[in-house]
Amino acid sequence: MYLLNDVIGVVLAGGRGNRLLPLTAVRAKPSVPFGGKWIIADLALWSLYNSGIRTIKVLAQYISQPLIQHMQRSWPLRPHGEPYVEVVPAQMRVHDDWYLGTADAVYQNLDLICRDSGCFPLTAIFAADHVFKIDVGQMREFHDAKGSQFTVCVKEMSTDAAAGKFGILIVDEKDRVVGFEEKPEKPKEIPAKPGFCYASMGNYLADSLLLKEALEKDARDESSSHDFGNDVIPEMIRSGVRMFAYNFAHNKVPGQEGPYWVDVGTIKSYWAANMDLVGPLPVLNLYSEEWPILPRPDSLPPAKYARAGNYEYMLAGGGCIIDGATISKAVLGRKVRVSQGAEIEESILFSGVTIGEDVRIRKAIVDESNHIPNGTRIGYSEEEDRARGFKVKDDITIVPYNFSFTKK
Repeated sequence: MYLLNDVIGVVLAGGRGNRLLPLTAVRAKPSVPFGGKWIIADLALWSLYNSGIRTIKVLAQYISQPLIQHMQRSWPLRPHGEPYVEVVPAQMRVHDDWYLGTADAVYQNLDLICRDSGCFPLTAIFAADHVFKIDVGQMREFHDAKGSQFTVCVKEMSTDAAAGKFGILIVDEKDRVVGFEEKPEKPKEIPAKPGFCYASMGNYLADSLLLKEALEKDARDESSSHDFGNDVIPEMIRSGVRMFAYNFAHNKVPGQEGPYWVDVGTIKSYWAANMDLVGPLPVLNLYSEEWPILPRPDSLPPAKYARAGNYEYMLAGGGCIIDGATISKAVLGRKVRVSQGAEIEESILFSGVTIGEDVRIRKAIVDESNHIPNGTRIGYSEEEDRARGFKVKDDITIVPYNFSFTKK
C-alpha cells in the first residue's frame, strides 16, 4: 500500500446536472441523495480518504449550500482543528467568471495545490458525480511504474456501448496515450483487443508542476473551452507529455467483488445505481469494514416496523417508521413514514417523505418535503402522472421537491 501524504485530492463537484432535473432544481448533482444515507459525492470522497489521502478540496459552484452543509456534518476535523475535507466555492480569484469548465475549475484553485512553500507532488482530480470505488494507491503505483506525468483512469468498454457517449483514449501497445477523441461515433479500439475501447472516467492523477503549467497555458488560450477532455488532454498529447491510461478493471478494492463505476448523469442511470444496492447480491458493497463508506452521523432512532407487512430487498435510513406496508426493491432515506396498506415497488423515497394509507408507488423517485395523500397512485399511468404535474423520464416518475397535491 502506497502512502499518499504527498497527494492532494481535488474533487470536481460544481456540476449543475441538468439531465437529473427536477432532482437538481434544489441541489447540485453531487448533492443528490444516494442509497438512503449518502449523497453522490460521498463515493468519490470515501475512495480518496480510504486510499490514504488526507487533504481533499471539494470544488463547488451551483447551489452549493446543500453540499457545504453535508460536508460540515459528515467529515471530522484533524486533531488540531483543520478539516480533512474542505468545500471550496467558486472564488473568482483569477478572473471574473464562474468555472468555465473542468480545467478552469482546477486552474482557479491552483493556489490550493501550489503555495509559497511548494506544490504537492501529485494531484488526484476526481469527479463527484459518479458512483464508484477505487484504490488511488494502486493507480499511483501504475503512475510511478510507467514514469507517467498524467494518468487517466479508463473503463474498458465495447465500442458499441461507448459510441457517442464517452471521451475515448487512443493508446499504443503499452497503454501510453497517443490520441483523444470526444464522444466519437466510431471509437478507436484497444490494440490487440478488437471491439473494445478505453473510455475516460474523468479521474486523473497528475504531476502537480506539469498540471500547473498545462492549466496556465490553457487559461491563456482564448479559443479553449477550458475542459480537460476537449482541450487540456489533447494539448498535452500534442506536447509530448508522458500520459498513460490506467485500466479501472485492474483496481481491486478490499471487500468489493469486481470493479464498480456508474455515471449517474441521467434519471435512468441514477435510479439503476440505487437499485443495484437492493438486489439479493448487491454489486456495490456498502457494508465492507475493510473499505468503509460511512454516512454522516445523526441521532436518529433505528428504523421501526410497526405492524406486519411484506418487505424484501429494501434499504431504510434511521428514523423510518413502516406500518404494515408492502415494499419491494426500494431505497428509503431518513425519517420516511409509510402508512398501512401502502405498496412501494422499485422506488426511491428521499428523506422526510410521508406515504399515506393505501398509496401505490411503482418505479418512482419521490423528492424531499412530500406528503403523498391516501390512495394516491404514482407510476401506473404515464398520462395521469404527467397530467398531475410529475416528470416522467425513461418510464420513471419523479415527484419534485415539495410538490403540492392540493387540487385547484
